[in-house]
Amino acid sequence: MKIAYFINTFKSTNWGGQATSSGIKHLLAKEYPDAKFTPLDLPNLPFRKIKILRYYYDKVLLNALLKDDQKKIISILKKMNISETIFDNFTHICFNGEGAVHYKSGHLIRFMGLLYLAKLKNKYVASINQTIDLNNNQKLETLISKVYNLCDFISVREPISFKLAKKIGIKNCKLIPDAVYGLPKIENEEILSIVKKYNLPQKYITITGSSALKRNKNSINQMSKLLQFTQDIFKDTPIVFMANAKTDLYLANRLKSRFNLNIINSKDTSYHEAIAIFAKSMLLVGGRQHPNIFAYMYKVPYVAFDGNTFKNKGVGELQNYPLSPLHWKLDFEKYKNAIDTVFKQKIKFNEIPITNFKIYEE
Repeated sequence: MKIAYFINTFKSTNWGGQATSSGIKHLLAKEYPDAKFTPLDLPNLPFRKIKILRYYYDKVLLNALLKDDQKKIISILKKMNISETIFDNFTHICFNGEGAVHYKSGHLIRFMGLLYLAKLKNKYVASINQTIDLNNNQKLETLISKVYNLCDFISVREPISFKLAKKIGIKNCKLIPDAVYGLPKIENEEILSIVKKYNLPQKYITITGSSALKRNKNSINQMSKLLQFTQDIFKDTPIVFMANAKTDLYLANRLKSRFNLNIINSKDTSYHEAIAIFAKSMLLVGGRQHPNIFAYMYKVPYVAFDGNTFKNKGVGELQNYPLSPLHWKLDFEKYKNAIDTVFKQKIKFNEIPITNFKIYEE
């Protein structure tokens, strides 16, 4: 068994991307110890900065996929830097849909073309670990349903996507929690060692940004309000800003001196160490999906905020978490009530096991 794996997020500076790929590799190694697992780095789009060409080729490829125009599909993929022979040395395909199968993704149609090509080449195709959020775009719904019904195994990572998959006609979809739940737990001794390495105090709050925020004045104001409210509620408790993306770092740097932030940057810190830092915090606040999952796995209460899709809401539904994500138009009383909810209501931090990752069973 030779597995081609993409999207390859091992090299991502995002902790969620790193942890997702590590979780998938770990789970596959347990089920298929003799398989050769090869992360694929896909070629860049030759015109990725020319939006009008991206839109044009996306439209042509989408229509070709809907019409099963195999010749046109191969031709357009070639223009998108994808060779017809890309999967020739593999027997199985593992598509990690994390962060890609939603209407704001700039690569969604290209990825669907790749999966279609893999089936043309008679490969066993599994598409896993994804939130499907298509914003009621009927063409995209038709495309995803068509391509996924050609594939051999489909799973989503939370219940909202599971309902949507059924609604748009994906026939044999399964719900398998995000692969990060399958990572080995970090022992407490190592957690304490990592926290000590970063010179963190015994008691601290972690803050993240969100995919819903931008590098602009409005987002600075929204984050500033969140930090001020947090300090008003928790007084002298130090805040550790976990900068999980470029936008997070932008916001953190502009607010560092005003709120005396300790900034930990994902460029300098592995997902493994980040998990340990989240695990030891008294509270996590923010709109990053995977940090919220990390916190839950280590029984740390979190207050979630909106991201750019419904993924954070889906995370909470899977966990049966007592609090829905908050809007970034922040109100102090709503935020204070959310804090009270996660501290005063006894949360059941249930284990969310991934007991069966046999995604290649014939």
